[in-house]
Amino acid sequence: MGARIGTLGLVNYRKHPEQERFRVFAFGSEEEADMFQTELEKRNIWFERGTEEAKQGQVYLFGVDKSDFKQAMQANYAVAAKHRDPMIKNKFLRYALVILTASLVTLGLIGYVKNMNKLKEETEKIQQD
Repeated sequence: MGARIGTLGLVNYRKHPEQERFRVFAFGSEEEADMFQTELEKRNIWFERGTEEAKQGQVYLFGVDKSDFKQAMQANYAVAAKHRDPMIKNKFLRYALVILTASLVTLGLIGYVKNMNKLKEETEKIQQD
């Protein structure tokens, strides 16, 4: 999703460096930028669009008024959802991890149920004595 900007590069938006009332969103591809623009237009959000050269190539920038920031974030999330990559790209490994996790949860539940039965039996035995 977009070109990362900010101190740690975790998000693709920041405060405008000169005008406090604007937030700037950055995208690394024209396709993402065009989709973001479409999403902003759907929501009737006023914006300014520009480009800038950066280390990673051309960055597409959008200035949005901070009063529209929450709606602009919804548009940003829509773009991110459309263009995100899976955390584990290899399908085999992804499904193997899901199966492994499900197996471990199942074993944990079986162990819990068996332990509860033993605990119940021991409690009854103590009460009888």
